[in-house]
Amino acid sequence: MRSFDIGQRFLRYYQDNGFKLLSATSLLDPSVPMTFVMSAGLGQIEELAKQGNQNGNRYVLLQECFRHFDLDKIGKSNVHLSLFEMPGAFSFGQESREETLKRIWLFLTEELGFDRRQLWATYFAGGEILGHQLDADGETYRAWQRIGLPSYRLVALGMDDNFWKQGTGISSGEILRKCGPTTEVFFDRGPEWSCGPNCRPGCRCNRFIEFVNSLFIFSRVDEKTQSLVTLDEPFTETVIGDERAAMLLQGKSSVFEIESIAPLIELVQSFYEEKPSDTVDSVRSERVIVDYIRALVFLTADGAPAPGKGGRHRIMRMLIRGVLTHQRVLGVADPDFVLSLTDATIELYRSDYPEIKEGHTRLLTYLATEGERFEKTLSAGCRQLDRLIQRKGNGSISGEQALKLVKNYGFPLPLLEVTLAQKDIQFSRQEYGQALTRWRQAVVGAR
Repeated sequence: MRSFDIGQRFLRYYQDNGFKLLSATSLLDPSVPMTFVMSAGLGQIEELAKQGNQNGNRYVLLQECFRHFDLDKIGKSNVHLSLFEMPGAFSFGQESREETLKRIWLFLTEELGFDRRQLWATYFAGGEILGHQLDADGETYRAWQRIGLPSYRLVALGMDDNFWKQGTGISSGEILRKCGPTTEVFFDRGPEWSCGPNCRPGCRCNRFIEFVNSLFIFSRVDEKTQSLVTLDEPFTETVIGDERAAMLLQGKSSVFEIESIAPLIELVQSFYEEKPSDTVDSVRSERVIVDYIRALVFLTADGAPAPGKGGRHRIMRMLIRGVLTHQRVLGVADPDFVLSLTDATIELYRSDYPEIKEGHTRLLTYLATEGERFEKTLSAGCRQLDRLIQRKGNGSISGEQALKLVKNYGFPLPLLEVTLAQKDIQFSRQEYGQALTRWRQAVVGAR
């Protein structure tokens, strides 16, 4: 089943269950003016909540999401994308946990055909917030049991995993922030993926893949008064990750192997004149390039600005430079590489997302302009590296020196590592990490 079809089925299923369809918002929603939309539908739901009198109303939408704070995970994780599609269903007012969970359970097992024997769920184990001790979410635990999940496939996790608190990305001027317990559905890929005898949801071993999340938002916190206030109009949110669900249904080991992404990975590989050396993490570089190009295409179609300094401009610059960096890491010299990948991305998605071609011309301008800037920055960094190597004369550079090349001269770390390996120059990643920690502490202290 295609990832796009999963989202469409979600919309139809929830509409058939009485949910009103909401239009998706732009990735450049005004609710987050300095960056991009970061969660499925929260901007629209926040606006509805402000209007009040939504009690008893139910809504469903399909939202493209972009999370710039996940960029460092790309390529290292089999399930993370910076740009992804997330259907969401929202209910205002009092609704039993069992009603909410039974609805998504039937969608997963009957509409999508997941084997219920491979599904697990987590729930809130209890914890403390602003000095308030919160009990374990027994209501959710009992609801899952009544639906049919046995107790051994129900796992209690703490605040970091199963309690949601609204951040500052949306309505950042709001002192009172909503919060509540969550429950997540995991797919068990089998014991061959296990990290050990105690493996269960919450492990990072890739056996259990989280792909559904339900939030029960019933309170708000006031960090000034340290009070926890019950919402007059609580709401429930249920979201599913289309690409992760597609990965599981298609029997793939990563989201980069599903039908909507794999052709782009294959295109990157077709540009190799020779296989990258063993010193290069080619899988990571391929994934970063494809993920960043996808993000650039969708963001530009929604009106993202030219790369530069500050907010959205800086993120666009980061994405473009990431693509160009990893192209060099892979040793791809073809000048048509990025253009071919951009065109292929638009062609791959245009039947399902006709609006995607809107920003094509602007994106090509962005890529050309930022590419020239990047070349100048990189040339200056290479000259500085050569001078440093000549001065050192001992076949190594320190972590502090590497950090200076990255921070002061804009030399991308992945490319620096490859360049040093090619020149047979020793470099300690541990020393670099220590230097980076000291640099961050100094920056925080200077604020």
